[in-house]
Amino acid sequence: MNKSRLFYCLMAIMILLAFSTTATAEELFTPIADIIASPDNYSGKFVSVYGHYSGWKNAPGSPPVSRSDWVLCDENNKAIYCTGTIPQDAETGAPETFWRPLSILATVKVANGMPYLEVKQLKAIKPGVEKMVSVAQILFSPIEMQGQYVGLLGVLAKGYGVKGDRLYLLADPTGAIKIGRMPKLYPKGTILHIRGNVRTDENGLPMIDNVEIISAKVN
Repeated sequence: MNKSRLFYCLMAIMILLAFSTTATAEELFTPIADIIASPDNYSGKFVSVYGHYSGWKNAPGSPPVSRSDWVLCDENNKAIYCTGTIPQDAETGAPETFWRPLSILATVKVANGMPYLEVKQLKAIKPGVEKMVSVAQILFSPIEMQGQYVGLLGVLAKGYGVKGDRLYLLADPTGAIKIGRMPKLYPKGTILHIRGNVRTDENGLPMIDNVEIISAKVN
């Protein structure tokens, strides 16, 4: 190969690398919603997917391969079954915390018209350090706090919603706020340190969703 040809080859490689590095991290992931919407377009393809560990809940239909199949959700609760590698804490071997962010490499498969992921590799992503807040900070500034990842310390309380549905609350000296599904149930009066995202419920009221229990002390 002469020098001029080698030069143009090297330039072409450098240009390709430059374009490839302009892609954002989000663009490297295939949205769960896209796979669900067009399963045949992704069938047999190797994809990188970002989502949250949802245990064995929230996905439509039944497990496609075995009862050990687990569920991956996106932020809008679009869910897909996963088989193969199971999310586990690398140090303890225990199942990953509910709603832990995961980065997954998988092959898309289709069974009975429903797509699922055959996981080859996964990595748990540590969420950012939460901002400790009081209940009042959320209640008085619900718009500013919307979507933020926060930590709260309070006492577990139970009550009923406007439709008579049972709900869980976290109360501190400044007020009480509704909390979403917890990975483990505790008796009323338990002191909890929780993490989660500030959301609004079906009535437009602020709540803490995607709850992670950091510590608990049963009185």
